[in-house]
Amino acid sequence: MAEDKGSAAWPILKLGLIGLGGLVAIGIVASILKPLLILGVIAGAGYVGYRLFMGSEKAIEGPKERKALGADVDFERKMRELDAIDRKLDEEIRKNS
Repeated sequence: MAEDKGSAAWPILKLGLIGLGGLVAIGIVASILKPLLILGVIAGAGYVGYRLFMGSEKAIEGPKERKALGADVDFERKMRELDAIDRKLDEEIRKNS
């Protein structure tokens, strides 16, 4: 003997209850995650602020290309020396060709 559910409304009622339970579950998860999300945003902003302001010694040092030359090296003088070497090499190439 097959069990009779009584009416066609039972699947619709069952689907509605499952949907309602899903909404409640989403609400519970959202209420748990909302404070964590706010805390994460505050922590992220604090970390960015720390890196920008308190940990700024490394950030202010300048680009790595300038650090590679050394702190006491006169950049313009080195460039003039390289230009002079370049002109000498061009003159030697013209003489030999």
